Amino acid sequence: MGGDQRLGIIDENGDGEAVGGVILMRYGANADEVIKGVKAKMTEIQKGLPPGVTFKTAYDRSTLIEASIKSIEHTIIEEIVLVCAVILIFLLHFRSALVVMLSIPIAILTAFILIRLLGFSSNIMSLSGIAIAIGVIVDNAIVMVENAYRHLTEADH
Repeated sequence: MGGDQRLGIIDENGDGEAVGGVILMRYGANADEVIKGVKAKMTEIQKGLPPGVTFKTAYDRSTLIEASIKSIEHTIIEEIVLVCAVILIFLLHFRSALVVMLSIPIAILTAFILIRLLGFSSNIMSLSGIAIAIGVIVDNAIVMVENAYRHLTEADH
Protein backbone atom coordinates (compact mmCIF):
# COMPACT_ATOMS: atom_id res chain seq x y z
CA MET A 1 0.00 0.00 0.00
CA GLY A 2 1.18 3.42 -0.79
CA GLY A 3 0.47 6.53 -2.74
CA ASP A 4 -0.28 6.51 -6.47
CA GLN A 5 2.52 7.21 -8.85
CA ARG A 6 2.69 10.80 -9.97
CA LEU A 7 1.77 11.27 -13.62
CA GLY A 8 2.79 14.04 -15.99
CA ILE A 9 5.98 14.99 -14.17
CA ILE A 10 9.38 14.35 -15.70
CA ASP A 11 12.94 14.87 -14.58
CA GLU A 12 14.78 17.45 -16.68
CA ASN A 13 18.47 16.56 -16.95
CA GLY A 14 18.59 15.75 -13.24
CA ASP A 15 17.95 19.42 -12.40
CA GLY A 16 14.53 18.91 -10.94
CA GLU A 17 11.04 18.15 -11.94
CA ALA A 18 9.17 19.55 -14.88
CA VAL A 19 5.70 19.00 -16.24
CA GLY A 20 5.59 17.61 -19.76
CA GLY A 21 2.88 17.97 -22.31
CA VAL A 22 2.27 17.02 -25.90
CA ILE A 23 0.09 18.95 -28.30
CA LEU A 24 -1.85 16.81 -30.73
CA MET A 25 -3.21 18.22 -33.93
CA ARG A 26 -6.58 17.14 -35.28
CA TYR A 27 -6.65 15.23 -38.54
CA GLY A 28 -6.85 17.60 -41.50
CA ALA A 29 -5.80 20.66 -39.49
CA ASN A 30 -3.24 23.10 -40.83
CA ALA A 31 -0.02 22.45 -38.89
CA ASP A 32 1.28 25.99 -39.34
CA GLU A 33 -1.96 27.54 -38.02
CA VAL A 34 -2.05 25.13 -35.07
CA ILE A 35 1.56 25.93 -34.11
CA LYS A 36 0.96 29.69 -34.34
CA GLY A 37 -2.21 29.33 -32.25
CA VAL A 38 -0.39 27.29 -29.59
CA LYS A 39 2.45 29.82 -29.42
CA ALA A 40 -0.04 32.68 -29.02
CA LYS A 41 -1.86 30.79 -26.25
CA MET A 42 1.44 30.00 -24.51
CA THR A 43 2.37 33.71 -24.56
CA GLU A 44 -1.03 34.56 -23.09
CA ILE A 45 -0.75 31.91 -20.35
CA GLN A 46 2.87 32.85 -19.53
CA LYS A 47 1.66 36.22 -18.20
CA GLY A 48 -0.31 34.47 -15.45
CA LEU A 49 2.37 32.01 -14.35
CA PRO A 50 4.31 32.54 -11.10
CA PRO A 51 7.83 33.96 -11.33
CA GLY A 52 10.40 31.36 -12.40
CA VAL A 53 7.82 29.12 -14.10
CA THR A 54 8.25 29.15 -17.87
CA PHE A 55 7.44 27.17 -20.96
CA LYS A 56 10.27 25.30 -22.65
CA THR A 57 9.58 23.86 -26.07
CA ALA A 58 11.35 20.56 -26.73
CA TYR A 59 10.36 20.14 -30.37
CA ASP A 60 8.93 22.78 -32.69
CA ARG A 61 8.00 21.81 -36.25
CA SER A 62 7.40 25.39 -37.40
CA THR A 63 11.02 26.00 -38.45
CA LEU A 64 11.00 22.77 -40.48
CA ILE A 65 7.69 23.65 -42.13
CA GLU A 66 8.80 27.19 -43.00
CA ALA A 67 12.17 26.01 -44.36
CA SER A 68 10.50 23.32 -46.48
CA ILE A 69 7.97 25.76 -47.95
CA LYS A 70 10.69 28.32 -48.75
CA SER A 71 12.80 25.60 -50.36
CA ILE A 72 9.95 24.42 -52.57
CA GLU A 73 8.95 28.00 -53.48
CA HIS A 74 12.57 28.70 -54.46
CA THR A 75 12.72 25.46 -56.48
CA ILE A 76 9.49 26.23 -58.35
CA ILE A 77 10.61 29.77 -59.22
CA GLU A 78 14.06 28.55 -60.27
CA GLU A 79 12.50 25.80 -62.37
CA ILE A 80 10.10 28.19 -64.12
CA VAL A 81 12.91 30.63 -64.98
CA LEU A 82 15.17 27.86 -66.25
CA VAL A 83 12.41 26.22 -68.29
CA CYS A 84 11.45 29.56 -69.85
CA ALA A 85 15.07 30.22 -70.85
CA VAL A 86 15.40 26.76 -72.41
CA ILE A 87 12.10 27.19 -74.28
CA LEU A 88 13.26 30.51 -75.74
CA ILE A 89 16.60 29.04 -76.78
CA PHE A 90 15.22 25.90 -78.41
CA LEU A 91 12.01 27.17 -80.01
CA LEU A 92 13.65 30.33 -81.42
CA HIS A 93 10.19 31.78 -81.99
CA PHE A 94 9.09 34.33 -79.41
CA ARG A 95 5.31 34.03 -79.86
CA SER A 96 5.41 30.24 -79.69
CA ALA A 97 7.67 30.37 -76.64
CA LEU A 98 5.35 32.92 -75.02
CA VAL A 99 2.36 30.57 -75.39
CA VAL A 100 4.31 27.74 -73.74
CA MET A 101 5.62 30.02 -70.98
CA LEU A 102 2.14 31.34 -70.21
CA SER A 103 0.82 27.81 -69.84
CA ILE A 104 3.03 27.28 -66.75
CA PRO A 105 1.52 29.92 -64.42
CA ILE A 106 -1.99 29.26 -65.77
CA ALA A 107 -1.68 25.53 -65.03
CA ILE A 108 -0.24 26.16 -61.55
CA LEU A 109 -2.93 28.73 -60.75
CA THR A 110 -5.62 26.33 -61.96
CA ALA A 111 -4.16 23.57 -59.76
CA PHE A 112 -4.25 25.81 -56.67
CA ILE A 113 -7.82 26.95 -57.43
CA LEU A 114 -8.98 23.34 -57.76
CA ILE A 115 -7.13 22.34 -54.58
CA ARG A 116 -8.96 25.14 -52.73
CA LEU A 117 -12.37 24.42 -54.29
CA LEU A 118 -12.17 20.69 -53.57
CA GLY A 119 -11.23 21.38 -49.95
CA PHE A 120 -7.77 19.83 -50.02
CA SER A 121 -4.83 21.41 -48.25
CA SER A 122 -1.78 22.44 -50.18
CA ASN A 123 1.06 20.74 -48.38
CA ILE A 124 4.66 19.92 -49.18
CA MET A 125 3.64 16.87 -51.22
CA SER A 126 1.23 18.81 -53.43
CA LEU A 127 3.77 21.62 -53.95
CA SER A 128 6.43 19.06 -54.88
CA GLY A 129 4.00 17.40 -57.27
CA ILE A 130 3.36 20.74 -58.96
CA ALA A 131 7.12 21.31 -59.29
CA ILE A 132 7.50 17.90 -60.93
CA ALA A 133 4.49 18.47 -63.18
CA ILE A 134 5.98 21.62 -64.72
CA GLY A 135 8.02 19.43 -67.09
CA VAL A 136 4.91 17.58 -68.25
CA ILE A 137 3.02 20.87 -68.68
CA VAL A 138 5.80 22.31 -70.82
CA ASP A 139 6.18 19.13 -72.87
CA ASN A 140 2.46 19.05 -73.70
CA ALA A 141 2.39 22.76 -74.47
CA ILE A 142 5.36 22.45 -76.85
CA VAL A 143 3.70 19.57 -78.70
CA MET A 144 0.48 21.57 -79.07
CA VAL A 145 2.29 24.75 -80.18
CA GLU A 146 4.39 22.85 -82.73
CA ASN A 147 1.26 21.18 -84.09
CA ALA A 148 -0.56 24.53 -84.34
CA TYR A 149 2.49 26.12 -85.98
CA ARG A 150 2.65 23.29 -88.53
CA HIS A 151 -1.06 23.69 -89.36
CA LEU A 152 -0.66 27.46 -89.73
CA THR A 153 2.35 27.10 -92.05
CA GLU A 154 0.52 24.48 -94.15
CA ALA A 155 -2.48 26.79 -94.45
CA ASP A 156 -0.23 29.57 -95.79
CA HIS A 157 1.00 27.40 -98.66
